[in-house]
Amino acid sequence: MKNYIKLVLLSAGTLFVSCDNDLLEPYTPGQLTEEVALKTSTDLGNLMNSAYANISSRSEAVDVSVFTDEVSIGFGNGGQGVGDDYVFLMNPGSSLPQNIWANSYAALARINRVIKYADIIVPSNAADAQVIARIKAQALTMRAYCHLRLLAYFTTDMKDNNALAAIISDRVFTSTESQNPRATNGAFYAFIHSDLDTAISLFTANPTAFSNVTANEIFARGLKARAYAYKGDYSNALTYATQVINSGLVLANPTQYRQVFFSDNQPINAEVIFKLRRTPVQNAQASNLHNGWVSLQPNLAGSPFYEMSRSLHNVLNPTNLPGSDVATLGDVRANVNIAPSSIIDQTYLTSTDIRNTDKIIINKHGGTASGTTTWATTASNTNNNDFKIMRLSEMYLIRAEAYADAANLNLAAAAANVKSIRDARFGAAQAAPVYSSASQAWAGILNERRIEFSYEGYRFIDLKRLGTLAGQGIDRHPADYSYSSAIYPGANPTNLPLNSFKWALPIPQVEINVNKIIQQNPGY
Repeated sequence: MKNYIKLVLLSAGTLFVSCDNDLLEPYTPGQLTEEVALKTSTDLGNLMNSAYANISSRSEAVDVSVFTDEVSIGFGNGGQGVGDDYVFLMNPGSSLPQNIWANSYAALARINRVIKYADIIVPSNAADAQVIARIKAQALTMRAYCHLRLLAYFTTDMKDNNALAAIISDRVFTSTESQNPRATNGAFYAFIHSDLDTAISLFTANPTAFSNVTANEIFARGLKARAYAYKGDYSNALTYATQVINSGLVLANPTQYRQVFFSDNQPINAEVIFKLRRTPVQNAQASNLHNGWVSLQPNLAGSPFYEMSRSLHNVLNPTNLPGSDVATLGDVRANVNIAPSSIIDQTYLTSTDIRNTDKIIINKHGGTASGTTTWATTASNTNNNDFKIMRLSEMYLIRAEAYADAANLNLAAAAANVKSIRDARFGAAQAAPVYSSASQAWAGILNERRIEFSYEGYRFIDLKRLGTLAGQGIDRHPADYSYSSAIYPGANPTNLPLNSFKWALPIPQVEINVNKIIQQNPGY
């Protein structure tokens, strides 16, 4: 069966169980209940595709970039972020917690139906039975992904088994089951690994050609590595990260890296483990990834309301080369992140109007290596980028973390894994970083993650789990909150301490309004 990711809108609300007993979307003719609609493997695949669509939200990438230290206020800003995310305002009505919660549980409502009906639908033949088994494996993998994301954002401590996570969605809930408590991290991790183990068994028993636009066995193993890293169980994280690294996928070279982020046409074995597919017919300003930072296209003329932060820029382009010359830098990540149409003000430190003299345009999603013609636009039926959920470089950095951890301490091996990424991004062998202590290794790994995963939604969780080990927090340059760029309420948003309660997102108000027994996180 061919798998195409289709955009199927969800008409339910944002509560945990609000969509679970509703009629299914009419992806087959008529308004059908699930017992009638889900009769064949094709029906099951369509429902799985709609679950993928529910997860396809740019909110995580955009809101995380604004709340942390990846953006500054753009010259086209009309007030976006200035009164909330950019000044670290976080409450039960904020967009990041609401979107993470709503999108995850909306998808889980459909995923649980896929899992349920995969065991009910009678296959037409042996080949059809394999199709159904693979769809079930996809569903189990995505159920684990949703739960791991919920745990990471809503728990106060990812390493504490007794800390609260979110609500475990392990079945199709009825409309009367509105009172649901939060489960502990320990229960979450056990549930996640159980789903992934079952999924891996199903994938192994029902093999098919690798596709990075559906959940797959490599992604399931990568999720186990990610989950173990979040827990601080680095011996197991090392095992699964190594399995993924040895899977046959390769790190993208500079040409392929540009393809990954500009045009989504890199070789199938290069870099991307899993992504949520977007098609030209889905092009819409309200949902395109690049339009999370710019109104039109990712260039100077695209009306950017957010731009690259000066602190991040100075890591990627420390000598302040003009935007048109950034491509000459050895590390392709500078060119991928900084648009060539950017105006780089070498005297930005003394500028009295930095918002209009220093215009550093975010290039990463749908941009261009040179000139001003971008791959992504906002025109109907044109290019917009896929959402990358896992890339191979993450496995190298998880393995580096494992070697920085006391249980597996090997500073040279930690450095070697970082070097592997740099070799690929420069397109030539680079000197390995030198770490003389575990704290230096943690700092180096966190710095590498910052430039490798910028604008992909990693930074909040990375700082939450690695900041203390690395001795680093949010890094905003004074230029990023200059009063010449915007007027901020209260005080300049210079930093958010790592001990702030805001590193555990609040349970959304829409959930609290209905679910009277759910426990809110401290501070909200």
